Amino acid sequence: MNDIQTLAELVSTLEIGGSATAGNLALIPLLVKDPARPPNPPRYLLYQQALDMALISIEEVSEAGAVGTLRVVNRGGEPVLLVEGEVLLGMKQTRVLNLTILVPATAVLEVPVSCVEAGRWHAVSEESTGKSAVNLAPSVRAAKTVTVARSMRSTRTFASDQGAVWAGVNRMLDRYGAHAPSRSYGDLAGTNAVHLTAIASSVEPAPGQVGVIACVGGRVACVDIFETPEVLASLWSGLVASYQAEALIADNVGSKRLGARADAAARRWFRSIPAGSTSVGPDIGLGSHISVVAPDLEAAALVHAGQVLHLSAFPAHQAANPTRFIPPARRRN
Repeated sequence: MNDIQTLAELVSTLEIGGSATAGNLALIPLLVKDPARPPNPPRYLLYQQALDMALISIEEVSEAGAVGTLRVVNRGGEPVLLVEGEVLLGMKQTRVLNLTILVPATAVLEVPVSCVEAGRWHAVSEESTGKSAVNLAPSVRAAKTVTVARSMRSTRTFASDQGAVWAGVNRMLDRYGAHAPSRSYGDLAGTNAVHLTAIASSVEPAPGQVGVIACVGGRVACVDIFETPEVLASLWSGLVASYQAEALIADNVGSKRLGARADAAARRWFRSIPAGSTSVGPDIGLGSHISVVAPDLEAAALVHAGQVLHLSAFPAHQAANPTRFIPPARRRN
Protein backbone atom coordinates (compact mmCIF):
# COMPACT_ATOMS: atom_id res chain seq x y z
CA MET A 1 0.00 0.00 0.00
CA ASN A 2 1.44 3.38 -0.97
CA ASP A 3 1.16 6.56 1.12
CA ILE A 4 -1.83 7.96 -0.77
CA GLN A 5 -3.70 4.67 -0.29
CA THR A 6 -2.79 4.76 3.41
CA LEU A 7 -4.40 8.18 3.70
CA ALA A 8 -7.53 7.08 1.85
CA GLU A 9 -7.92 3.97 3.99
CA LEU A 10 -7.67 5.99 7.19
CA VAL A 11 -10.44 8.38 6.16
CA SER A 12 -12.70 5.54 5.04
CA THR A 13 -12.24 3.36 8.13
CA LEU A 14 -12.32 5.79 11.06
CA GLU A 15 -15.56 5.76 13.00
CA ILE A 16 -17.41 9.06 13.42
CA GLY A 17 -18.86 9.53 16.89
CA GLY A 18 -21.55 11.78 18.29
CA SER A 19 -20.76 15.47 18.56
CA ALA A 20 -20.07 17.42 21.73
CA THR A 21 -21.35 21.00 21.62
CA ALA A 22 -20.23 24.06 23.55
CA GLY A 23 -22.02 27.21 22.41
CA ASN A 24 -21.21 27.84 18.76
CA LEU A 25 -18.59 25.07 18.61
CA ALA A 26 -19.28 21.40 17.87
CA LEU A 27 -16.58 18.73 18.05
CA ILE A 28 -17.25 15.48 16.18
CA PRO A 29 -14.84 12.73 17.30
CA LEU A 30 -13.00 10.48 14.87
CA LEU A 31 -12.20 7.11 16.42
CA VAL A 32 -10.22 3.98 15.67
CA LYS A 33 -12.49 0.96 15.29
CA ASP A 34 -10.83 -1.14 17.99
CA PRO A 35 -9.83 1.15 20.87
CA ALA A 36 -9.31 -1.84 23.16
CA ARG A 37 -6.37 -3.02 21.06
CA PRO A 38 -3.25 -1.18 22.26
CA PRO A 39 -1.71 0.78 19.38
CA ASN A 40 1.98 0.79 18.68
CA PRO A 41 3.47 3.74 20.58
CA PRO A 42 4.64 6.68 18.48
CA ARG A 43 8.22 6.40 17.35
CA TYR A 44 8.86 10.08 17.95
CA LEU A 45 8.58 12.88 20.49
CA LEU A 46 6.34 15.91 20.20
CA TYR A 47 7.91 19.36 20.19
CA GLN A 48 6.96 20.23 23.76
CA GLN A 49 8.22 16.87 25.04
CA ALA A 50 11.57 17.31 23.30
CA LEU A 51 11.82 20.92 24.49
CA ASP A 52 11.16 19.93 28.11
CA MET A 53 13.97 17.37 27.80
CA ALA A 54 16.32 19.98 26.24
CA LEU A 55 16.67 17.81 23.13
CA ILE A 56 15.55 20.33 20.53
CA SER A 57 16.03 23.97 19.63
CA ILE A 58 14.37 26.10 16.94
CA GLU A 59 16.32 29.17 15.91
CA GLU A 60 16.96 31.68 13.16
CA VAL A 61 18.92 30.35 10.19
CA SER A 62 21.58 33.05 10.63
CA GLU A 63 22.27 36.26 12.52
CA ALA A 64 20.37 38.17 9.83
CA GLY A 65 17.51 35.64 9.84
CA ALA A 66 14.95 34.82 7.16
CA VAL A 67 11.23 35.34 7.69
CA GLY A 68 10.18 32.18 5.87
CA THR A 69 12.74 29.72 7.27
CA LEU A 70 13.87 28.49 10.69
CA ARG A 71 16.55 25.99 11.70
CA VAL A 72 15.65 23.00 13.87
CA VAL A 73 18.36 21.19 15.81
CA ASN A 74 17.33 17.76 17.14
CA ARG A 75 19.97 16.53 19.58
CA GLY A 76 18.00 13.47 20.65
CA GLY A 77 18.03 9.88 19.50
CA GLU A 78 14.38 9.95 18.39
CA PRO A 79 12.59 11.95 15.67
CA VAL A 80 10.54 14.96 16.76
CA LEU A 81 7.13 15.82 15.31
CA LEU A 82 6.55 19.53 14.68
CA VAL A 83 2.86 20.13 14.06
CA GLU A 84 1.43 22.67 11.60
CA GLY A 85 -0.62 25.21 13.52
CA GLU A 86 1.54 25.31 16.66
CA VAL A 87 2.67 28.91 17.25
CA LEU A 88 6.39 29.27 17.99
CA LEU A 89 7.30 32.16 20.29
CA GLY A 90 10.47 34.24 20.64
CA MET A 91 13.32 34.69 18.14
CA LYS A 92 13.06 37.67 15.77
CA GLN A 93 9.30 37.21 15.42
CA THR A 94 6.53 34.72 16.19
CA ARG A 95 6.18 32.00 13.53
CA VAL A 96 4.05 29.02 12.63
CA LEU A 97 5.13 26.00 10.59
CA ASN A 98 3.80 25.77 7.04
CA LEU A 99 3.33 22.01 7.34
CA THR A 100 3.79 19.19 9.82
CA ILE A 101 7.37 17.90 9.79
CA LEU A 102 9.03 14.85 11.34
CA VAL A 103 12.59 15.92 12.15
CA PRO A 104 15.04 12.98 12.06
CA ALA A 105 17.05 12.02 15.12
CA THR A 106 20.34 13.87 15.65
CA ALA A 107 19.67 16.13 12.68
CA VAL A 108 19.76 19.78 11.70
CA LEU A 109 16.93 20.77 9.37
CA GLU A 110 15.74 24.04 7.83
CA VAL A 111 11.94 24.24 7.84
CA PRO A 112 9.45 26.56 6.06
CA VAL A 113 7.42 28.86 8.31
CA SER A 114 5.11 31.86 8.16
CA CYS A 115 5.27 34.98 10.27
CA VAL A 116 2.32 35.67 12.58
CA GLU A 117 3.81 38.87 14.03
CA ALA A 118 4.06 41.52 11.34
CA GLY A 119 5.39 44.38 13.45
CA ARG A 120 8.60 42.94 14.93
CA TRP A 121 11.93 41.97 13.40
CA HIS A 122 14.40 41.91 16.26
CA ALA A 123 15.50 39.09 18.50
CA VAL A 124 14.00 38.67 21.95
CA SER A 125 15.64 35.25 22.35
CA GLU A 126 18.25 33.20 20.53
CA GLU A 127 15.79 30.37 19.96
CA SER A 128 12.12 29.61 20.32
CA THR A 129 10.96 29.94 23.91
CA GLY A 130 8.20 27.40 23.37
CA LYS A 131 4.74 27.40 21.85
CA SER A 132 1.61 29.43 22.47
CA ALA A 133 -1.20 27.95 24.54
CA VAL A 134 -3.53 28.54 21.58
CA ASN A 135 -2.78 27.13 18.14
CA LEU A 136 -3.36 29.18 15.01
CA ALA A 137 -7.08 29.64 14.30
CA PRO A 138 -8.57 27.36 11.61
CA SER A 139 -9.38 30.19 9.17
CA VAL A 140 -5.77 31.41 9.22
CA ARG A 141 -4.44 27.87 8.93
CA ALA A 142 -6.76 27.35 5.95
CA ALA A 143 -5.41 30.40 4.13
CA LYS A 144 -1.88 29.23 4.79
CA THR A 145 -2.48 25.60 3.81
CA VAL A 146 -4.15 26.55 0.53
CA THR A 147 -1.28 28.77 -0.56
CA VAL A 148 1.39 26.29 0.59
CA ALA A 149 -0.33 23.61 -1.49
CA ARG A 150 -0.33 25.90 -4.55
CA SER A 151 3.34 26.65 -4.01
CA MET A 152 4.12 22.96 -3.70
CA ARG A 153 2.32 22.11 -6.92
CA SER A 154 3.68 25.02 -8.96
CA THR A 155 7.24 25.56 -7.69
CA ARG A 156 7.98 22.45 -5.58
CA THR A 157 8.46 24.57 -2.47
CA PHE A 158 6.46 24.98 0.74
CA ALA A 159 6.16 28.78 0.70
CA SER A 160 3.00 30.47 1.95
CA ASP A 161 1.33 33.68 0.87
CA GLN A 162 2.58 35.77 3.78
CA GLY A 163 0.11 38.54 3.02
CA ALA A 164 -2.82 36.15 3.38
CA VAL A 165 -1.49 34.92 6.72
CA TRP A 166 -1.02 38.45 8.06
CA ALA A 167 -4.53 39.37 6.93
CA GLY A 168 -5.95 36.41 8.85
CA VAL A 169 -3.97 37.25 11.99
CA ASN A 170 -5.09 40.88 11.82
CA ARG A 171 -8.71 39.79 11.48
CA MET A 172 -8.45 37.65 14.62
CA LEU A 173 -6.69 40.35 16.65
CA ASP A 174 -9.15 43.04 15.55
CA ARG A 175 -12.22 40.94 16.27
CA TYR A 176 -10.94 40.27 19.78
CA GLY A 177 -9.75 43.84 20.33
CA ALA A 178 -6.44 42.36 21.48
CA HIS A 179 -3.66 44.65 22.65
CA ALA A 180 -1.02 43.62 20.14
CA PRO A 181 1.48 46.42 19.42
CA SER A 182 3.55 44.18 17.12
CA ARG A 183 0.47 42.44 15.64
CA SER A 184 1.48 39.11 17.14
CA TYR A 185 -0.96 36.22 17.19
CA GLY A 186 0.75 35.24 20.43
CA ASP A 187 -0.85 38.27 22.09
CA LEU A 188 -4.27 36.78 21.44
CA ALA A 189 -3.35 33.78 23.57
CA GLY A 190 -1.67 35.96 26.17
CA THR A 191 -4.83 37.88 26.97
CA ASN A 192 -7.44 35.18 26.35
CA ALA A 193 -5.65 31.87 27.08
CA VAL A 194 -7.60 30.95 30.21
CA HIS A 195 -10.92 31.67 28.53
CA LEU A 196 -10.03 29.87 25.30
CA THR A 197 -8.52 26.79 26.92
CA ALA A 198 -11.40 26.28 29.36
CA ILE A 199 -13.44 24.26 26.87
CA ALA A 200 -10.55 21.84 26.33
CA SER A 201 -10.75 20.99 30.03
CA SER A 202 -14.50 20.40 29.92
CA VAL A 203 -14.55 18.29 26.74
CA GLU A 204 -12.05 15.44 26.80
CA PRO A 205 -11.16 13.09 23.92
CA ALA A 206 -13.18 9.89 23.86
CA PRO A 207 -11.49 6.49 24.22
CA GLY A 208 -9.86 5.61 20.91
CA GLN A 209 -10.24 9.14 19.54
CA VAL A 210 -7.47 10.13 17.11
CA GLY A 211 -9.08 13.12 15.44
CA VAL A 212 -11.84 15.69 15.40
CA ILE A 213 -14.11 17.47 12.94
CA ALA A 214 -14.46 20.98 14.36
CA CYS A 215 -17.63 22.82 13.30
CA VAL A 216 -18.37 26.48 13.96
CA GLY A 217 -21.93 27.75 13.65
CA GLY A 218 -23.06 24.56 11.94
CA ARG A 219 -20.27 24.52 9.32
CA VAL A 220 -17.00 22.60 9.21
CA ALA A 221 -14.04 24.74 10.25
CA CYS A 222 -11.32 22.10 10.02
CA VAL A 223 -10.29 18.50 10.63
CA ASP A 224 -7.25 17.33 12.56
CA ILE A 225 -6.23 13.66 12.81
CA PHE A 226 -3.13 12.17 14.46
CA GLU A 227 -1.56 8.75 14.62
CA THR A 228 -2.69 7.66 18.10
CA PRO A 229 -5.09 8.77 20.83
CA GLU A 230 -2.07 9.63 22.98
CA VAL A 231 -0.77 12.13 20.42
CA LEU A 232 -4.19 13.79 20.10
CA ALA A 233 -4.53 13.99 23.88
CA SER A 234 -1.12 15.66 24.19
CA LEU A 235 -2.09 18.31 21.62
CA TRP A 236 -5.75 18.61 22.61
CA SER A 237 -5.68 21.81 24.64
CA GLY A 238 -3.97 23.99 22.02
CA LEU A 239 -6.11 22.59 19.21
CA VAL A 240 -9.47 23.01 20.92
CA ALA A 241 -8.52 26.48 22.14
CA SER A 242 -7.89 27.49 18.52
CA TYR A 243 -11.29 26.12 17.47
CA GLN A 244 -12.90 28.07 20.31
CA ALA A 245 -11.04 31.23 19.25
CA GLU A 246 -12.70 30.92 15.85
CA ALA A 247 -16.13 30.10 17.28
CA LEU A 248 -16.33 33.08 19.60
CA ILE A 249 -15.98 35.61 16.78
CA ALA A 250 -17.84 33.79 14.01
CA ASP A 251 -20.38 35.83 12.05
CA ASN A 252 -22.99 33.16 12.72
CA VAL A 253 -22.33 33.08 16.46
CA GLY A 254 -26.06 32.94 17.16
CA SER A 255 -26.25 29.38 15.80
CA LYS A 256 -25.83 27.36 18.97
CA ARG A 257 -26.03 23.73 17.93
CA LEU A 258 -25.03 21.52 15.04
CA GLY A 259 -28.33 20.40 13.52
CA ALA A 260 -28.92 16.92 12.13
CA ARG A 261 -28.66 18.08 8.51
CA ALA A 262 -25.41 19.98 9.12
CA ASP A 263 -24.02 17.04 11.09
CA ALA A 264 -24.73 14.66 8.20
CA ALA A 265 -23.18 17.11 5.73
CA ALA A 266 -20.01 17.35 7.84
CA ARG A 267 -19.69 13.57 7.88
CA ARG A 268 -20.15 13.28 4.11
CA TRP A 269 -17.61 16.05 3.57
CA PHE A 270 -15.05 14.23 5.70
CA ARG A 271 -15.55 10.93 3.85
CA SER A 272 -15.05 12.75 0.53
CA ILE A 273 -11.42 13.68 1.27
CA PRO A 274 -9.88 10.69 -0.61
CA ALA A 275 -11.83 11.64 -3.77
CA GLY A 276 -9.75 14.79 -4.21
CA SER A 277 -6.76 15.15 -6.50
CA THR A 278 -3.54 14.22 -4.68
CA SER A 279 0.07 15.21 -5.14
CA VAL A 280 3.24 14.44 -3.19
CA GLY A 281 5.61 17.25 -2.27
CA PRO A 282 9.41 17.32 -2.12
CA ASP A 283 11.18 15.62 0.77
CA ILE A 284 11.65 17.55 3.99
CA GLY A 285 12.33 15.54 7.10
CA LEU A 286 10.93 12.01 7.28
CA GLY A 287 7.82 10.82 5.47
CA SER A 288 5.75 11.98 2.51
CA HIS A 289 3.89 15.30 2.35
CA ILE A 290 0.59 14.80 0.53
CA SER A 291 -1.69 17.57 -0.72
CA VAL A 292 -5.36 16.87 -1.49
CA VAL A 293 -7.43 19.30 -3.56
CA ALA A 294 -11.13 19.10 -4.41
CA PRO A 295 -13.75 21.73 -5.34
CA ASP A 296 -14.96 21.89 -1.73
CA LEU A 297 -11.84 21.11 0.33
CA GLU A 298 -8.07 21.33 0.70
CA ALA A 299 -6.10 18.93 2.87
CA ALA A 300 -2.50 18.19 3.81
CA ALA A 301 -1.05 15.06 5.37
CA LEU A 302 2.24 13.63 6.58
CA VAL A 303 2.53 9.88 6.07
CA HIS A 304 5.47 7.89 7.38
CA ALA A 305 6.13 4.16 7.72
CA GLY A 306 2.58 3.23 6.77
CA GLN A 307 0.94 5.63 9.25
CA VAL A 308 -0.75 9.00 8.86
CA LEU A 309 1.02 11.15 11.46
CA HIS A 310 -1.15 14.21 10.85
CA LEU A 311 -3.98 15.04 8.49
CA SER A 312 -5.49 18.52 8.41
CA ALA A 313 -8.36 19.49 6.13
CA PHE A 314 -10.31 22.69 5.49
CA PRO A 315 -13.45 23.50 3.51
CA ALA A 316 -13.08 25.46 0.31
CA HIS A 317 -15.22 28.35 1.61
CA GLN A 318 -12.33 29.20 3.95
CA ALA A 319 -9.74 29.11 1.18
CA ALA A 320 -7.99 32.35 0.42
CA ASN A 321 -8.44 33.90 -3.00
CA PRO A 322 -5.37 33.50 -5.19
CA THR A 323 -2.83 36.17 -4.31
CA ARG A 324 0.72 36.74 -5.35
CA PHE A 325 3.57 35.23 -3.33
CA ILE A 326 5.78 37.72 -1.49
CA PRO A 327 9.51 37.23 -2.12
CA PRO A 328 11.56 36.43 1.01
CA ALA A 329 13.55 39.69 0.73
CA ARG A 330 10.34 41.72 0.87
CA ARG A 331 8.91 39.61 3.72
CA ARG A 332 11.80 40.73 5.91
CA ASN A 333 10.45 44.25 5.60
